[in-house]
Amino acid sequence: MTHESPAATPVLTARAEYHTDWHVYIDDPGLGPLGYCTGTGPDEPFNPDAATRALEQGGWRVTGPWTETLPTDEAPFAVTVEKAGA
Repeated sequence: MTHESPAATPVLTARAEYHTDWHVYIDDPGLGPLGYCTGTGPDEPFNPDAATRALEQGGWRVTGPWTETLPTDEAPFAVTVEKAGA
């Protein structure tokens, strides 16, 4: 008899991008691309607390600190997340 282990909760990267205001995006392998408005902007600096709240309201748990990315990266800030309650 074989036992299947439960699927591990995927750890994904959320990225913060500024358009007319700050948004966070996640490319979820099951749900596809997701986006959440942080409620900050226009012309406001990135607010990691607001970005974290937006993700939490969308059902995500932040699992690490927000970090600045390289200037050549798609977004200036990123953080690891996992689906809450998974």
